Amino acid sequence: MVVEKLDAPDPETVAEATKAAVRDGAVLTVEARCEVEYEGRTSGYLGPGDRVLVAKPDGTFLVHQPTGHKPVNWMPGGGSVSARVSEGDAVLLARRTNPNERVEARVREAYGLTRFDATDGATYEESGTEAEMHEYIEANPEVLEPGLRIVEHERESKYGFIDFFARDSDSVPVVVEVKRIQATLNHFDQLQRYVSLYEETNEEVRGMLVAPSASERVKRALRDNGLEFVGLSEFGTDAKGSTEAKLTDF
Repeated sequence: MVVEKLDAPDPETVAEATKAAVRDGAVLTVEARCEVEYEGRTSGYLGPGDRVLVAKPDGTFLVHQPTGHKPVNWMPGGGSVSARVSEGDAVLLARRTNPNERVEARVREAYGLTRFDATDGATYEESGTEAEMHEYIEANPEVLEPGLRIVEHERESKYGFIDFFARDSDSVPVVVEVKRIQATLNHFDQLQRYVSLYEETNEEVRGMLVAPSASERVKRALRDNGLEFVGLSEFGTDAKGSTEAKLTDF
């Protein structure tokens, strides 16, 4: 790992450092006052402001503003990043051909630049995934209801795969839909469609939506339609956004 930091580099230095980082497969970040233009599926312009520019070895290019976790402009990997000096400014250009688009950042003033020769071969492993929920339920169906018996995992239907087809202690069919995130009205609609497949045959069937949590509005929609909710709070997550529902779900 090698880190090189430059304070207030001039335009020529920014351009040369960018070229070198791209050539050597290093990660480059530039703290700068810049303006950004985008051309491609649409077109756009971002006026001058203080931002962080990030160029990665795979061609990814990101423009971050001081607030918010998402870049305001970006180019995904698979393209190229180049640099030049134009009219006294360093210009960083990210482009790709499929589709044909470009993001150009004109650096009006560079406050700092960092080159990071990074290596990372690790794979992110998430705990508490939906697959793990499936495995847990299949091995412990009683957590949903005493006497529940799993008949089939991921039963195919015309509306998609039903997560679990089960039977309760009275042998009544139970359609189980599992969600890793907070249950929403869209999930309620999905369960209702699956249940309707069995109601068409006049067969008594129960529908059960399983998730870490659900809003009162979603629980009420389930109750009003004869469906059930089972909360598995142990699969809740603190990752912001991963359990967020839309405003219409409350």
